[in-house]
Amino acid sequence: MSADGQTVFRVLALDDEPGMLTLYRDILCVEAEEASVLEALFSAPEGAPDPGQDRPQFEVTLCAQAEAAVDRVREALEQGRPFAVALMDVRLAEGPDGIWAAEKVRAMDRDVEIVMVTAYADVTLRELNLRIPPPEKLLFLHKPFRPQELRQLATSLCSKWNTESQLRELNATLTQRVAASTRELNEANEQLRRDIEERAQVMRRLQASEERYRVLFEEDITGNFVAGPDGIIQNCNESFARLFGYASAQEARAFDFRSLESAQGDSGPLLDLARDGRKLRDLELVYRKGSASPVQLIGSLDGVLGPDGGLKEIRGYFHDVTERRKLEEQLRQAQKMEALGTLAGGIAHDFNNILGVIMGYAEIVLTGAAKDPGLERRVREILAAGSRARDLVNQILNFSRQAPQERHSLKLAPLIKEALKLLRSSLPANIAMRTDLRTEDDLVLADPTQVHQILLNLCGNAAHAMRESGGGLDVVLTGASEPGGPPLPAGLGDDRFYLRLTVRDTGHGMPPDVQERIFDPFFTTKKPGEGTGMGLAVVHGIVKRHDGAVTVESEPGKGTAFHVFLPRAQALERPVEAAEPVLLPTKGRILFVDDEKPLVDIGREMLEGFGFEVVARTSSVEALEAFRHRSRDFDLVLSDQSMPNMTGVELAREILRIREDIPIVLCTGFSEGLSLERLRSMGIADCIMKPLLKRQLVECVGRLLRRGGEPKAAKAGKAGKGGGKKPSGRSRRAPRNT
Repeated sequence: MSADGQTVFRVLALDDEPGMLTLYRDILCVEAEEASVLEALFSAPEGAPDPGQDRPQFEVTLCAQAEAAVDRVREALEQGRPFAVALMDVRLAEGPDGIWAAEKVRAMDRDVEIVMVTAYADVTLRELNLRIPPPEKLLFLHKPFRPQELRQLATSLCSKWNTESQLRELNATLTQRVAASTRELNEANEQLRRDIEERAQVMRRLQASEERYRVLFEEDITGNFVAGPDGIIQNCNESFARLFGYASAQEARAFDFRSLESAQGDSGPLLDLARDGRKLRDLELVYRKGSASPVQLIGSLDGVLGPDGGLKEIRGYFHDVTERRKLEEQLRQAQKMEALGTLAGGIAHDFNNILGVIMGYAEIVLTGAAKDPGLERRVREILAAGSRARDLVNQILNFSRQAPQERHSLKLAPLIKEALKLLRSSLPANIAMRTDLRTEDDLVLADPTQVHQILLNLCGNAAHAMRESGGGLDVVLTGASEPGGPPLPAGLGDDRFYLRLTVRDTGHGMPPDVQERIFDPFFTTKKPGEGTGMGLAVVHGIVKRHDGAVTVESEPGKGTAFHVFLPRAQALERPVEAAEPVLLPTKGRILFVDDEKPLVDIGREMLEGFGFEVVARTSSVEALEAFRHRSRDFDLVLSDQSMPNMTGVELAREILRIREDIPIVLCTGFSEGLSLERLRSMGIADCIMKPLLKRQLVECVGRLLRRGGEPKAAKAGKAGKGGGKKPSGRSRRAPRNT
């Protein structure tokens, strides 16, 4: 604190004697002022320094009680004007003594200089140091004292207090400056670290960019090149070398443009087009090298002209599209197969309807042909031929994957003998057929019809290859592990668990490029009208679905051998032959619906011959109207699936809305994706596959009517006997129409 350039120190004086308080004020304030005046009177001449300018001044606060002294110290601290020195009398007349006040003051202000003043020696300095620490800020003054002693003591203590205060401020300032400098240094270090990290990231990005550029240049997916005006490669990348079968880009510089031809087959004047400086884009080219498969290319060329207008160089790139062309071809084949599947479904439906008429009337004729053995034999042959035709339709559906595949354990040798026996009559006389069945363990898990299909197709192809010059056709069945035979294809596993069926001929054989495509659908080397290219594709598909494999060995002029590998079966499955159900006479009225009138006539004749009453309709719309008009007159509905205006499923849905307890049987030529579980979930009781046979039809209808209890007609008849009830509307039956 300062006043007019002089330092003013605050001093607290505590004493219960008013005279002592006045003495403190006189010594520190009044006498100090008088001394200053006297020094000024007897001072040195003008211009000499005033020694009184550095003399401190005191501001004394007087207190008679300890509590008041403590309050003054608290107020001074709150105001920011602390006391430099506190003069405390040890003994006070009233209230706490000076030692108590000194303890309180020390607790509030650790920097104040405390002087304990007393006239008695009963309190030692050691005790005061313990109660009022620290010792360096505590003094002991005995009464009476001289004024100069008090004034000198106060001056020294105030100077000490002031020096310590300045030192504390200096330390605080220094600490702040150090903290600020440290903070600035840390910020600078952090900024430097960020700059270093950012630089490192930039370097990494630059390195990655350079690496990408290098990979893009050296490992580009397109074959980039620069050629001279003569078509010889001058520079190229590694992709170009790999594209044309060279070990390195250096070796590829011997490549000649004139070895390329357009995809249409002509040589193509590429150099002539480039010499005109034209930009050629998306050229379809083919590169052929020896007997290897041709490489399909898409290329772009730029002819660079020189100052004289002549061709200077050719720049461009090529891209290999061989795999893409193969995938496109596979897609086209898949589309053909899809169309074939759609065609197969239509053929199955129409052909089964035709077979239904043939086999249905044959069964009806067979019923009355017992007296004529010759007629009975002929009719049974008709039925056997119809059964074979029905199996052929199933093969078509299996191939188009519209019918389920049924496999069970069977012996392969009897099937081979049966198939070759049928095939022998169709082979030319100049072809010798030999069989070699060298294994007794010939159980396989297969569909017998499809095994027949494999043998007929392979033997048919072999016979076609020998039709002009004749030869030998060998069919061999053996274990796949037998030594000397072809190895089992990779991925099938242990050859001990497979059988090998070999069909070998001595025909003209096949070159390698033909062998690569023989299993492609619609690929054939036969003349138009001699084959469709589906035979070997069918064989490949059947074998794959049987978890097997088929391979071929052939050489031009030395014949061909097909090897079919089929997995062995664990044990022979002998299906329990179910006894033919006894067709018990059953009464009932049936609504028969089919858009083919001959099938309606056959079905009605079959059912009526067994005692049923049939109402036939050739239109699904008319059948629905008839059922809606007399819904309680019918005991069962038998409907075709494929009909115009309304399918069998749609008709069944409408009928079940009218009467939900009526049993419905659906007839279809092929599954159309409708499983029996799905049909039953719709409320349809059963499904019969066409062509309809008498026993199959009558057994199904009789079973459903017996399951549903007594037919409605019988119940209505009982109700009219002696029961006193009126006959139901059931007696007014609709006319039987076709």
